[in-house]
Amino acid sequence: MRLEPRRPSRPLSLLITLISLLLALAAGSLLFVSVGVNPIEAYSKASDVFLTTRGLEEICVRATPLILASVGLTLAFRASFWNIGSEGQIYMGAFGAGLAALYLGGSLPLVLLLGFAFGALWGLIPAFMRVKLKVNETLTTLMMNFIATLWISYLVYGPWRDPKGYGFPLTPEFPPSAILPNLPGTSVNLGFVLAIAMSIVAYFIMERTELGFELKVIGGSEKAAIYAGIDVSKALMLMMVISAGLSGLAGVSIVSGVMHRLRPVISPGYGYTAIIIAWVSRLNPLLTALVGFLFGGLLVFGDALQIAFNLPVSSVQVFQALILIFAISGSFFEKYRIRW
Repeated sequence: MRLEPRRPSRPLSLLITLISLLLALAAGSLLFVSVGVNPIEAYSKASDVFLTTRGLEEICVRATPLILASVGLTLAFRASFWNIGSEGQIYMGAFGAGLAALYLGGSLPLVLLLGFAFGALWGLIPAFMRVKLKVNETLTTLMMNFIATLWISYLVYGPWRDPKGYGFPLTPEFPPSAILPNLPGTSVNLGFVLAIAMSIVAYFIMERTELGFELKVIGGSEKAAIYAGIDVSKALMLMMVISAGLSGLAGVSIVSGVMHRLRPVISPGYGYTAIIIAWVSRLNPLLTALVGFLFGGLLVFGDALQIAFNLPVSSVQVFQALILIFAISGSFFEKYRIRW
């Protein structure tokens, strides 16, 4: 058996996507049967998520940080810079938002600015180590995730703990001026609009700017980029400012748009899920917004299953993992065929 590259086509892509979805639903049905749940009843809950106003609003809220983080990752991955640190950048963006909200006046523009800045700063550290010291960015970005999460835990258990919080590890609530407002008549905060706007901006950067062209050349061959006179160090550093800064904004959307304070656990793994979204969307920032919305729906659907059928969270996580596995497998077989 060997794998043979093939040229993707739109009909083939649609066919493989459909087959992947059907196989994922079939595997999910077996899982539901194994835990004593009727698959038809389980999948009928999808209508409550995707066909109701309340469900769609909840999807938008859950999808906002996913879209922001995954859009940033598309820029990094296009340049073959393996940023695995989106989770940590989300936490540092939340830290910047908390700093602005609780100690620097609490204006919303400053919350957004510091959230972006601290996320970008957290991404610049491994970028500097890559371009100046030739340190593998996969390791540094991954390890910095743990530093960022432990830093937030230190703050909420220590100096930033709310003295009126009855001992719980929480910061004081953000002032109203530091909270992302909801869209009129909905529970969706302004972060969702920001996420869609950033996906458009990222697409423009990749397709219509000199930086986008340089990142594509670097991603194809760094040696060729250097030979062509591209300042690789400058391009990668600037790229990581944008990429990590968008993950920082994802952290802002969580703490300023939903929690309204800092907690020990800010992200349930959004930064890692964003890696999958970026690859499933084929590193296209516009398609990332759509895939991020669908992944947000998958998270909300999992919550609905857990509530309706009293399922353990592990069963729901296995179901979500099955969907992801088949989605990634489908994108693989769009590029390769098996020869015997």
